[in-house]
Amino acid sequence: MTNRKTNFTTIWQRAKIRPILLLFAFQGIAFALLLFLPMGLIMNSLGNSFPFVENAEKIQSDGIKTNATLTEIKGIDNITINGNNPQILNYEFDNNGQKTTSKFTVFKPAKTDNLKIGDTIPIKHLNGQTIPMEFEQYTFNMDFMYYIAGVVLLIGLILFYLLYSQINKEISLYKTGRIMEGKIISINHNKGFTFSKFGSSMDVHYEYGNNVAKSRTNNFALTNNKSIGDSIKILVSQDGNSSCLYPELIAKTNGWKENYVA
Repeated sequence: MTNRKTNFTTIWQRAKIRPILLLFAFQGIAFALLLFLPMGLIMNSLGNSFPFVENAEKIQSDGIKTNATLTEIKGIDNITINGNNPQILNYEFDNNGQKTTSKFTVFKPAKTDNLKIGDTIPIKHLNGQTIPMEFEQYTFNMDFMYYIAGVVLLIGLILFYLLYSQINKEISLYKTGRIMEGKIISINHNKGFTFSKFGSSMDVHYEYGNNVAKSRTNNFALTNNKSIGDSIKILVSQDGNSSCLYPELIAKTNGWKENYVA
């Protein structure tokens, strides 16, 4: 079986004649990846700006209850929600005769606005970690952004797969297709992008045997001096069910033995 040579340039040539699919597939994947990176940096930066207790639920259920004295109430200025800032509560308590300091991040303006240094608050502690019993832990949540990025990435990957499927079918024909002749039925021109002309191509409808097919090309010289009803060289799959135009420029570039000039 014939196995003609192809390269990356061949794949790129087949991709760029489908500019809309190529553009949206690339933008979807690139947008998602570019969104994930800064989001990760932001989450890491904000996460380092305030304390976070990993096992708050376990402390709530198994921790030892005691009282602590507030030593500082500090707002997190780089996070604002409805005009209010999360607060870091610093406090100290007696742990088996040893004075221990700890801190906890909360967002409860109605309660924290009434707190002052020296107030006593109930806490629970376990294995060196603590939680105030009257407050829930504040966490910076941007899950919705990950959902958006994930959906856009999925759409981009689906479009990329559609593009890949179309190109892969043609590459397979380039490598192993049988050379035959088809008869031109119609030729339609695609303008591509308005200003750059990127993606301009033409769709050639042709028939071979009992089949009618369409193939896209950006080699406009392929149909020079040809009109409806003229023959044109094509590549046909081994089972005869799929076909495409014989790519003269690609054949010359890759040194195919069956080089053909119309």
